[in-house]
Amino acid sequence: GPSAAEKAAEEQRIQDSIAQAQADSIAAAEAEAAAAEAQRIQDSIAQAEAQALAAAEAEAAQKTSKPAVKKKAEPAPAPVEEKASKLKGVKKVS
Repeated sequence: GPSAAEKAAEEQRIQDSIAQAQADSIAAAEAEAAAAEAQRIQDSIAQAEAQALAAAEAEAAQKTSKPAVKKKAEPAPAPVEEKASKLKGVKKVS
């Protein structure tokens, strides 16, 4: 019959095979968990983007429904023009 060394070698192959199967199973479970977490993150991002879009649309709707808001906002560019003319003056001096 098989020698003690052969029996030990066969037992070692079985143990290695079991260990490999366990490692593969753990790796598969970890990959599945990582994929599930990635999906949760994607869902969370999509939800946040949807909320931001809805907020932006609501804000845009408020602005378009109130013409007074636009009239108040129009004078804002004037200081920018003043700054631009001052900058032009500085450039001419230098």
